[in-house]
Amino acid sequence: MTLSSLILVFVTGLMSAAHCIGMCGGIITAVTLQSKLSALKTNLLYHIGRGFSYTLFGIVLGIIGSFIEVAGDWSGIKGVASIVGGCMLLLWVWRKIQIPQLETVSAHVHARLIKVVQYLRGGERVYILMTGIAFGFLPCGLTYAMGMQAASTGTWYAGGLTMLVFSLGTLPALALTASISAIATKQWRRVMFKIGNGAAIIIGILAIMKGLAANHVIPSIHHWLW
Repeated sequence: MTLSSLILVFVTGLMSAAHCIGMCGGIITAVTLQSKLSALKTNLLYHIGRGFSYTLFGIVLGIIGSFIEVAGDWSGIKGVASIVGGCMLLLWVWRKIQIPQLETVSAHVHARLIKVVQYLRGGERVYILMTGIAFGFLPCGLTYAMGMQAASTGTWYAGGLTMLVFSLGTLPALALTASISAIATKQWRRVMFKIGNGAAIIIGILAIMKGLAANHVIPSIHHWLW
């Protein structure tokens, strides 16, 4: 996991504002309006919960990626998780193809957590925190795409860090949903969407190149690249 990779992950989240507003903007707005706490505290608790879910998601996929990496080492192919993750990321951007059944699993977890939130009696702060955790598992193609990048890291800690940084990248758009929705025209939303996809493509290509460099198929250039 390099600094350049984390920067690209953060930029992808940052420039996916249009997607985040459309997907989750209404949720955080409703939670904030219904909360008895201040908007700042409500948003902070909600995003801590959401960041926890994203990080946990990344850790799990990182562990899966580590098994793939070990299997690749046994067969003499290094960086296989990076190559597979990069290919899956490019396929998602191109045809919105993702890991089979992942959306079903995520939707099931989300539904279960929502039931826990509905019956929770732990006070306003705990309720909002649990709501953030529950909605962190909301089925989202963009989140799954970054999850593929987390899997390509091949370690649980790098996978978790990848998704944590991505959640931080999406935070500004969600925290300022009302103002962004008011000023963002359809043209600007299309621009942000294209930039977000562009960053995802770069991440996918770099992941593939790093995997190829690990197998000495191509020369290693720089730790910021491959």
